Order: sequence, then C-alpha cells, then structure tokens
Amino acid sequence: MLPDALVRLDQRAESATDKVVPANTRRAYELDLHCFASWCGRHGVQAMPVPPRALRAYLQELAEKGRDPADVPSGKPKGPLGYSALIRALSAICRSHRRSGHPSPWHEPLITEARDTLARLKGTAPKKQKLDLGVTGAGLLFQVCDLISDDVRGVRDRAMLLVGWQGGGRRRSEITAARVEHFQDIEGGIRWTIPRSKADQTGKTLKVALTPAEDARYCPVAALRRWLAVSGIKSGFVFRGVDMATGAVMDAPLAPVGVARRIQRYVKLLGLDPADFGGHSLRSGFVTSAHRRGRSMPDIMAATGHQTAKEVLGYIRRAGLVEESAGRGLLDEALAKRSEKP
Repeated sequence: MLPDALVRLDQRAESATDKVVPANTRRAYELDLHCFASWCGRHGVQAMPVPPRALRAYLQELAEKGRDPADVPSGKPKGPLGYSALIRALSAICRSHRRSGHPSPWHEPLITEARDTLARLKGTAPKKQKLDLGVTGAGLLFQVCDLISDDVRGVRDRAMLLVGWQGGGRRRSEITAARVEHFQDIEGGIRWTIPRSKADQTGKTLKVALTPAEDARYCPVAALRRWLAVSGIKSGFVFRGVDMATGAVMDAPLAPVGVARRIQRYVKLLGLDPADFGGHSLRSGFVTSAHRRGRSMPDIMAATGHQTAKEVLGYIRRAGLVEESAGRGLLDEALAKRSEKP
C-alpha cells in the first residue's frame, strides 16, 4: 500500500497522462473499449485480463467483418477495419490492461504473430490523400471563396478557410481550437499563436503570421476581423457553430469534422466529388502552393510546424509527380546536347 500522499500524487500523474492524449484519440479509445467489452460479454469471455486466443479472435473478426452492430453504442458499423484502426483498437485494449495493473497483451506471442499477419493481409500503405485546396493551378481556394455567401455562416466560413490556409495549412483540430486570445495584431498583419500541434505534443507553441491580401475577398486578415465584428465574439473560441434557422452564433466551437464538411459542401457546388476533399485539403494545398510559388523548404516547414522534410516532400510528390520529376525532359536535353557535337 502506498502512503496517502503518494496515492494522491499518482492520481494527479494519471490525470495529467489523460490530459495530454488528444481528444479525438481519447474518444476513439473509449469507443474501442466499449465495443470490446460488449463483444466479450456477448461471447462469455473475460475482458481483463483477456485470454490471448480470445483477443486474437476479436481482431480477426474486426478485420473480416468489422464491429458487430450489437457492440456499437450508436451509429452504423462501417465494415471491416483497416490495419491502422485494428492497431488502434489493440492499443486501447493494451493501454486499459496496463492502467488496471494487468500485463499488456501486446507482446504475447499469439498477438505479436497476429499483428504481423494483419499487416500482411491488410497492408500498411497510407490511405488515399485528400486533394489540395490551393491557389495555384485551378486555384480551388479562390473558387471556393467566390461561392461563399455573405450571411453569418458565410462570413465565418470565409474567415475559417482563409485563416486556416494562410496560417500554414492548419489541421482542422487546430482551427476549431483557435481562441481570440491566440491572435495578436502586429505590424503588417496578425500573429496566430498555436498552443499545441499534433506533430508536437510537448506543449511548445507555434507562431504563424497572417498577412493582408490586396483583394479583400481572399484576405485572411480582413476576413478574420469581419467575422469577429459580425459575431460579436470578444473572447474564447473563434470559429463556432451557427444556428441554421436563426443565424445565431453558438457558444460552443465548431467540431473539427465541421471544417471538412464545409469544404466538402463548397467543392460539391463546383461539381467535384466531396469525398476527395476534407480538412487536410487546406494543409496539402498550402504546402503544394508554397512550393510551386518558390518558397524554400525551411520556410514551408516553419509555417506548417513539420519537424522533418519527409512529410512535406510527400505532399509535393503526390501533387506533382510529373511536374517535379528530376527525369522530366532529361532525355530530350541529353539528346539535344549530343546533337550539338560535330
């Protein structure tokens, strides 16, 4: 038994551990554990500590059929789980075991073998990336802004998309977490301080600049200031829900998925497939546009907050494999040089 003082200290440490887990991840873990506990109950299997063979059978069922409707608290199951979702479910179960004082089944020989098998069967290739919402080429960001109405929701959407885009292609969770206190007027624009990012969970802040554009329709500084004036928001969350019937601005922030849905609504009006776009379209669109406009890799990384060039290069390669290929025109140049020889 630990002394009371150490018990309280341990409880605070556990609470701090919970707080640093991103909200989306925490919700996903909770769903994974609920479904697992329900599955165990239906099959008369002990959920903790779970027998390795039962856990392997559960993972196999998820891989083949997905979650059973009887185990899902709400909504409809989406079919067989991919490799990433399977590993997340296993991680949630293992984490729950550790926190309850039981050995984690992660390194059980049967589970290690199951992980390897699922990796081969399901593959670990990244899922299809969302298309860019950029300012070069077709200039989809401009096209979307041209569609946005001037009602309350439209004023919010224009500010949200332009700020999220020019602010380094922010993730949807960073956009919806933005607060009035995070923005500061500076000479030549607005400074946006982002307290924590997905790429950096250590609590370091990222500061990005929002600078004016000559055309007010596409100016993030003007759009943000107008939204704050129209909404009357003085403090707290910047991008909030808007009542569809009355146009009243709500107290709660817009959910992260709301950013993706607004983008999808506008690209659908352009005749494009909304499934090809999402919140990440802002991020990929910023990176590819900055690259094509000649911005350096360090400058792009400073804006996006990426720690390494690998992921940034991934965006660039996916967006312009032919255009950026080192081999483009190389044979023609070599042949031309060869023909110059006497």
